[in-house]
Amino acid sequence: MKTRRICFIISILLVATTLFAQQEETAVDRVIEQIYDFLMEDIDDEAAIDYGDLYDDLTAIYESPINLNTATPEELAKVRFLSDIQIENLMYYIYKVGRMQTIYELQLVDGFDPFTIRLLLPFVRVATQYDETTWNLRDVMRHSKHELTARFDGTFETRQGYTDATPETLAENPNARYTGDPFYTSLKYRLRSSDKLELGLTMEKDAGEQWFGNYNKKLFDSYSGFIQVNKLWKFATIVVGDYRANFGQGLVVQQDMNMGKTAMATNVTTRTRGLKRHSSTDEYNFLRGVGATARFSGCDITAFYSFRMMDADTAEGAFASFKKDGYHRTPAEYAKQRNVAMHVLGGNVTYRHKFFRIGATVVQTWLNPPLDYEPKPYQEFYFRGNRQFAASIDYLFAWRGFNLFGETAVEGNGAIATLNGLTFAPASTINFVLMHRYYGKNYDVLFANAFGENNTRNENGFYIGTEIKPARRWKLSAYADLYKTPWVTYTMPKPTQGYATLLQADFMPNRKLSMYTRLRYRYKECKLADDAGEATTHLDENRKIALRYNLVYTALGLDLKSTIEWNWIQTADEMPTQGFLIAQDAAYTFRTIDLTLSARYAYFDAKNYENRFSLYERDVPSAGFAPSMYGTGSRWYLNIDYDIVRGLKLMLRVAQTYYTDGRTQIGSGLNQIDACHKTDFRLFVQYKF
Repeated sequence: MKTRRICFIISILLVATTLFAQQEETAVDRVIEQIYDFLMEDIDDEAAIDYGDLYDDLTAIYESPINLNTATPEELAKVRFLSDIQIENLMYYIYKVGRMQTIYELQLVDGFDPFTIRLLLPFVRVATQYDETTWNLRDVMRHSKHELTARFDGTFETRQGYTDATPETLAENPNARYTGDPFYTSLKYRLRSSDKLELGLTMEKDAGEQWFGNYNKKLFDSYSGFIQVNKLWKFATIVVGDYRANFGQGLVVQQDMNMGKTAMATNVTTRTRGLKRHSSTDEYNFLRGVGATARFSGCDITAFYSFRMMDADTAEGAFASFKKDGYHRTPAEYAKQRNVAMHVLGGNVTYRHKFFRIGATVVQTWLNPPLDYEPKPYQEFYFRGNRQFAASIDYLFAWRGFNLFGETAVEGNGAIATLNGLTFAPASTINFVLMHRYYGKNYDVLFANAFGENNTRNENGFYIGTEIKPARRWKLSAYADLYKTPWVTYTMPKPTQGYATLLQADFMPNRKLSMYTRLRYRYKECKLADDAGEATTHLDENRKIALRYNLVYTALGLDLKSTIEWNWIQTADEMPTQGFLIAQDAAYTFRTIDLTLSARYAYFDAKNYENRFSLYERDVPSAGFAPSMYGTGSRWYLNIDYDIVRGLKLMLRVAQTYYTDGRTQIGSGLNQIDACHKTDFRLFVQYKF
């Protein structure tokens, strides 16, 4: 083994500049874009993705790459795209060889294919000496990096909410117009010092919100800040301000993005654990207060407390639901601002051993006024009241390519939810995952966010996924997910069942060219309408087939990406409908000046909303976007990314959707545009020092 390893390292070092030149040529933003593209293409609802949080996490790792010789499984999981089997294989390889001598040894680790290595290289390093762990404030501040960013967004066309309204109209209907200007504005400050200290402040105003006025007495509408200290004495993490909590598989609390069902078929477990700063502009999904994790020889003890005023309509002395969008643009929306006091007290204890991990989590929440309403049939088992208790036990057992994982939780009313699975690799080229979930119909925990179809409640399901590497440049991914709901849901008047499958083939003939073909099939039950078009309690079948081909070519500063996608949907006895999309991306980075131009043109023909397409678009940092395209028309964008001087970046983006299906308006209500096109612009300035 040692002789083979030494010979391999020597040969790799001789050709390293050829095999891995992309690591030096590709900026981290481009790698992060590939990760976005890979993770998000199977997700239809772009609102469910917190791009800003993912970007901040990966940027922080890029600026302080993970030392593979001292990395923990939790640190490696933060890069999101590594599976549990890959992490276990990497840890076993390092244990077996003592320590890695070069990063190019990743090719010797079972399960590390060229696709994974290409994404991983910017985020890891190999240091033969152990990192300095002493926490010294003077040294921390000396090595700190600062970042200031400003963003300004707008739409060229006028929305209905910004048109002139007479005083008589506003007196009769104060919500007939937005109270603020039509521009989005945000300012951010970040300080990072290796992996020891991070702090930040975010200020944001959405389009339509006031600066100063009768409703908003502050400069910005939203303020968010945090301080996070890591590796201080016995404390692994201390966070003050706005933060997120993630434990187990998400049955009690999971505020980071859930991986869900994607082409990364074996990567379905939660990727982040513990407490971490909240740095994105999401105005709902975070805690505000203080938390800390202390580490004692294999045992982590976490405690956290949060107090926030939440948005909701409390006109009746109680509230029926939280307002989650963060918009405060009209008098009616301002009336719902910060009306509910939410106290959250929680903790976690996790014990780690060489081959297993076991943890316990408890969370107690108090609400004032209470969450109460007259329930509809689908809400019969939803949580109502002013306090909620939830607790769980989670585990992970890893041994010789087998990983057993899971979590079982109980709510204060006795409702139970459990998720359990197994990942295993019978050979270095084959990975499997099997997972079962049961979420009771009366299990409804406020911060739960686990794998599934129905918000971690009222669901039974079984998932199987696999990744096979039949040859060095090939990878096959597949999954099947079967589920059923034992009680009615918001959209279904009866218990239902469904399943989803995927098959994807990736091929990378060389480091410049990669491509994949993806086939998805989905079956679910849907409401059947009567002759008058009214929904009934009868159910019928809804089937969808989607086929995509994607090709990427990169060389000499030029990136080209071509995408072709087709889908087919049949609902009940209606005639099937089809959708078609073709898109071409191009980006070029000039060698003589720090300038990158990127553009896309896409044509889509999707008559029905069910035939819609979502395709990730290259955007400014922390503002990834995957718009839904349906109807008939085209969409294009142009990005200009220019480094004015060292550390100072200017980005300009213009994008337009143009419909050719005869429509004369886009959107509805105050967001309505009386035109067949919508043109957006975005200005972004970043200064690092």
